[in-house]
Amino acid sequence: MIYFIGIPGLIPFYLCFYNIDLIFLEFDKEMFVIYSSVILSFLGAVYWGLYLNTKNKVAIIFSVIPCVYAFFVLAYDLKFEPTLWYLILGYLVVLGFDFFFYFREKIIKTDYFILRLMLTTGIMPAHILFII
Repeated sequence: MIYFIGIPGLIPFYLCFYNIDLIFLEFDKEMFVIYSSVILSFLGAVYWGLYLNTKNKVAIIFSVIPCVYAFFVLAYDLKFEPTLWYLILGYLVVLGFDFFFYFREKIIKTDYFILRLMLTTGIMPAHILFII
């Protein structure tokens, strides 16, 4: 079920990359940055849920970091390419925490960990292709 819901989340990244417009939405560079920031923020919410289930203090502290980070990336109103590099860094940091919580703390389920690897593998090329 998580794959059925998670994998389609990659679609807007590639609609933006190919600059495809649907009805009243313009999938362009600006939409790409906004969507990427929202997704990065969403990833922190997972750690809020982990805290509620496990009371792991690192999880609750980390749960707000992706959202605050994405907020500051947008707030600095950088040019497009530096913004993408900062978003890539954010995704890699979150993936690092996924590794930490999966291998060390053992509080992330295998299905979710595999999904996160797949999604990060799908997100990174869209960002890098936009830069080059």
